[in-house]
Amino acid sequence: MSALQNYGGTHRVTVVGMTPAILQRIALVTILTTASAQQFPPLDQANPPLSRTLSTLRFCMTARKNIPRNSAMPLFTFEFAEPGATGKVLIDDKEVQTFKAERHLKIKADVAAGNHRFDFILDRPALNTLMSSHDDFKYCQG
Repeated sequence: MSALQNYGGTHRVTVVGMTPAILQRIALVTILTTASAQQFPPLDQANPPLSRTLSTLRFCMTARKNIPRNSAMPLFTFEFAEPGATGKVLIDDKEVQTFKAERHLKIKADVAAGNHRFDFILDRPALNTLMSSHDDFKYCQG
């Protein structure tokens, strides 16, 4: 139960029967639940982009149409802090690219329309400062 009180143009909500400690716990649970509900990978969805340490990414992507290797826009672009990243990229369990100490990584491959599994595997963790994807790609469940 709550009561709304007017104090000279400002409003104050008083929750009857709940101590400040209980209210703080409810607020903390709400914040933690909201933070953990974020769908991964959100790197290209955040504005400004989030930085995080990566070692492996695995997710499903849907190509809305066929995307050729020579497309002007890469499938994915990753930016890494020094010393860069070393690893490989697989699409549908097929290795499409390897890279070594790369700071500005552009991933290009022939991709048919439909759902694809994307695996980004690093030899050791690296700080990723930006990730973006092709306009004709979207995240899918799978």
